[in-house]
Amino acid sequence: MSDPFAELDAPLPSIKVTCTSTDCANDQHCYLQKRKVEGTHVFGACRSCGAQPTFDIVRLRARDIGDVAYTFAAMRHEMIREHYWTKPFDEKALKLARKKGRDGVLSSVANRIRSSIGKKANGFDGRQTKLEGNVLFYAQHATATCCRKCLSYWHAIPADRDLMPEEARYCEDLIVAYLDERLPPLDPGP
Repeated sequence: MSDPFAELDAPLPSIKVTCTSTDCANDQHCYLQKRKVEGTHVFGACRSCGAQPTFDIVRLRARDIGDVAYTFAAMRHEMIREHYWTKPFDEKALKLARKKGRDGVLSSVANRIRSSIGKKANGFDGRQTKLEGNVLFYAQHATATCCRKCLSYWHAIPADRDLMPEEARYCEDLIVAYLDERLPPLDPGP
């Protein structure tokens, strides 16, 4: 006789979440508009259901790291951001984090920002941050510091020029705040 509950023990299929995925019934939207305005990526109503954001985008775009709790709460209304807040780190990312230690992970944040989004957008924009394999990738997607398009529409940092030092520092601070909340306890490092 077969086990009627065997299918309940089977692993759930992985759900592919993209930058434009939505689950509007669960308040998970995509605020990136389909068209650019004057070369800028525009923030607006959800592209699937038309719902207006329930948070103050002007407050969020003030880029006040002291207001990071509000920033994170607002960003979690977008499905891709929430996905990277709740998705468990993959084994490769955790193994790398354990190897580097907490200090090593945190010391690599500035280099990651400089190499992935420090320069103005180009034809590769939107593909420079992998989806898995490093806790910094999770942090970048969760905080909209993964590409210049996301940086433009969430943080109002223009994509057509290199990051200014204070903008790069803000991105670094967002990533560190995310890691402070999500990283499991790690040894300081080698």
